[in-house]
Amino acid sequence: MTIGDLLGDIRLELSDELKTRWTDAQMLKTVARAYRRLSHVLYRNDVELGRSVATFATEAGREDYPLPPDFMADYGLYRQGAKIRLTKQSDDAWEQLASPSEATSWLIRGDTLYIAGIPAGAYAMTLVYWPLVDTDSLALEDETPFSGKLDDLVTEYASLRLKNIDEMDVTLDSQLLQDLENNLLNTYSSISPVTLTRRGWLV
Repeated sequence: MTIGDLLGDIRLELSDELKTRWTDAQMLKTVARAYRRLSHVLYRNDVELGRSVATFATEAGREDYPLPPDFMADYGLYRQGAKIRLTKQSDDAWEQLASPSEATSWLIRGDTLYIAGIPAGAYAMTLVYWPLVDTDSLALEDETPFSGKLDDLVTEYASLRLKNIDEMDVTLDSQLLQDLENNLLNTYSSISPVTLTRRGWLV
């Protein structure tokens, strides 16, 4: 399904097939908000559907490598040949690394990924990460994100939100966001385990 097809489904829900109430640009803003929200829900609940994979090769003597343009948060960095997961370091731990083994630790600063110890050769690396959907460049002819698996959720959310705009009732908007999250988790949490943060007895 394309973004244009998605807007058509939303217009059907709104009885606005003739485009007398909402312009495509207005509807795209609501659809973009839905996809950004979904990106964060997928990350926060560790749903596999939301992860992406990027591969790159190291260069001898080079420690810095650009992150993917849609990078939001990391899941893990792996050295393919050695079948190992590199240890991600905090800024504090990174600055105190004395003589790490070759290509065993890494760090993110800004839009750059750093590897220590500095690779001595070309090694195939796999970065598993959480992307943030690029909603600034959404076009009507683009395919919908997430391989179309979340189109119904986006259609429902956008339709209800647009219906509610004239009412200016933020209570309903909050309920829509919660409903969007609950529907996603009910559908996809059985595919990938959901990571829960539990509160301690002192908190």
